[in-house]
Amino acid sequence: MKNANLNLDLKSIIPKLKRGEGVALKHAVFIVIIIVLLVYVFVVFKINQFANAEPSDSAQTAALAAAQVPTIKSSAIQQIQSLEQSNTKAQSLFEQARNNPFQE
Repeated sequence: MKNANLNLDLKSIIPKLKRGEGVALKHAVFIVIIIVLLVYVFVVFKINQFANAEPSDSAQTAALAAAQVPTIKSSAIQQIQSLEQSNTKAQSLFEQARNNPFQE
């Protein structure tokens, strides 16, 4: 290989840049469209990647541990039933609500 003469003189670089500037301006619309399409393809690829992502096993167990099923104590149920039976007005309201739950 020959040793290339690396001349970094500003006077020789300016005409080359002006020639490249003319080509870039001539095809500016095409270059912008290609850049926008590349960004669009990248965004679609990332959306697809995130849509198909599965949670890890540790994240699943943490979510299951955090989701606790609410329970009602049997003593609270018995107390509500005894209050219902002791008050006739409340008993009629419960009966009315059981027969037609959507009536106000």
